Amino acid sequence: MWPANSSYDQSRMGRLRLRPSRGNVGKLGMVTMAGLVCALSTAAWLSVGLSSAPAGATTLGQHSLETDSAYAIVDSTGGIMTFGGAGYSGDTLNLSLHRPIVGAAPSPNGGYWMVASDGGIFTFGNANYYGSTGNIVLNKPIVGMAPTPDGNGYWLVASDGGVFAFGDANFFGSTGNITLNKPIVGMAATPDGNGYWLVASDGGIFAFGDANFFGSAGNITLNKPIVGMATTPSGNGYWLVASDGGMFTFGGANYFGSTGNIVLNQPVVGMAATPDGGGYWLVASDGGIFAFGDAQFSGTAQSPLHPPLFPAGFSAPIAPVVAIIPDNPGSQLTHSGQLRVAFAGDSLAFYEGEYTLGTNPPYFLDNGSAPGCGFTNGALLIPWSNPGSIYTNPGACADWSNQLQWLTDHFHPDVTVLQVGYWESQYRQYNGSFQTLNDSDYANYIQSNLQEAVNIAHTYGGAVILNTAPLYNDGTPSGLVDDFNNIVQNVVNQNSSFVSLFDTYSLLDPSGQYSTVVDGVTARTPDGVHLTQAGVSQILVPPLNQLISSVGQPIYAGTS
Repeated sequence: MWPANSSYDQSRMGRLRLRPSRGNVGKLGMVTMAGLVCALSTAAWLSVGLSSAPAGATTLGQHSLETDSAYAIVDSTGGIMTFGGAGYSGDTLNLSLHRPIVGAAPSPNGGYWMVASDGGIFTFGNANYYGSTGNIVLNKPIVGMAPTPDGNGYWLVASDGGVFAFGDANFFGSTGNITLNKPIVGMAATPDGNGYWLVASDGGIFAFGDANFFGSAGNITLNKPIVGMATTPSGNGYWLVASDGGMFTFGGANYFGSTGNIVLNQPVVGMAATPDGGGYWLVASDGGIFAFGDAQFSGTAQSPLHPPLFPAGFSAPIAPVVAIIPDNPGSQLTHSGQLRVAFAGDSLAFYEGEYTLGTNPPYFLDNGSAPGCGFTNGALLIPWSNPGSIYTNPGACADWSNQLQWLTDHFHPDVTVLQVGYWESQYRQYNGSFQTLNDSDYANYIQSNLQEAVNIAHTYGGAVILNTAPLYNDGTPSGLVDDFNNIVQNVVNQNSSFVSLFDTYSLLDPSGQYSTVVDGVTARTPDGVHLTQAGVSQILVPPLNQLISSVGQPIYAGTS
């Protein structure tokens, strides 16, 4: 719940002007091992680490991609969201990472690689493993990667410009033994794989092998640092992108637009060019997508729970996006490992998910719930706990369906547990007046929203568990809770092939009256609304785990 008459700041992040020093520009020769530059044939395949990632740059080779609408967005935990038919081949969400993911690259054969800041490599689909720097003590962290044209090798680059070559990727030089004005933030390979470019945060370009130098931003006073680059299909030019979305074009790279004059909520962290070079996508750290030229917008990885739509600190942390890659169309493959169970809904769902996680459940759990929100339109309401006030939801509440879709697309759950009912039972504004579930039009509206919710959660074939609502001791009429639970039963009955009922009401209120203590367990908090940790872990979790086990199977399959 939120305090009555609560509000929050929706102001956008302002932009600062930076004046980075000039960068070194031009071709440089091969350096020594002192710069940690070498061609490696073997290394550990390492699990890489969690925690917040630096704003990594997308690093791209040249690939035979089939569409200007398919792309994938990668975050620092190795979560991946696919759009425009791009194939999902797996992620690292259920791994214990030593270092954050900082970059990714598509394989021309289908699938993709992810790289962590220690150089740990993760392969998916037809992307093969050729080595990593995961067992090497690096002078500087890895910031990006680029594959060879045939997908049988790749390069990694560190922030000091140290280059590491694996598979059929050849070493052509680095800046590992040069004192740079600014760190390297990304790289791109030439179309034939016989060279590559490195780019520094001041826009300095370093060309090696058959990569030609077409210019740089190293002598320009930038408003914001460069965060990534992409090359034209012919290799006769390249684009640089700054963290404010400002674009710089060189050689045969054409300008199609930028976000340089827009105040962004979060900084741009990378870019990807379309297969024909007629456009590009920019991606921000919150998953926002900006499409220019012939790049088609197919969706965003931006969760509504990001500030400013949702106040910080009231939901599970959302990992920052670090890369966007153009990807081949393909299927959504079944993931491996434990069952994945997502929790979605309001604050009861949030605490149910958090307390369930504390019991070390036999499945991998993600909590995408939005405290203060239900599956409503986010309209004004008069709370039964304080009838003299009008409550304003956080902005994300009106975007509940997109949040649920984000959770489904990002986590790829086998089972989704949905718990709402409190906000639906309040005195809500609907069609210009305040209504309760006694109004048939409003009740039908809530039922249609629940139907939409279970459809979203079932997008890729996962099972859905729809919870009844317990009684509340804050003035919410018990009859309205009964009305809501009748709607829940209707939705379950109409979707019995994939939706199961979890009767929270009967478990928490076995006598049909509000109960603070159930079977000797204090199950409800003093506010008369929320659940205690003991109530969740001792009363709800045992039967919930049984239900999850009976309906859950790794069936995440379909198309994106």
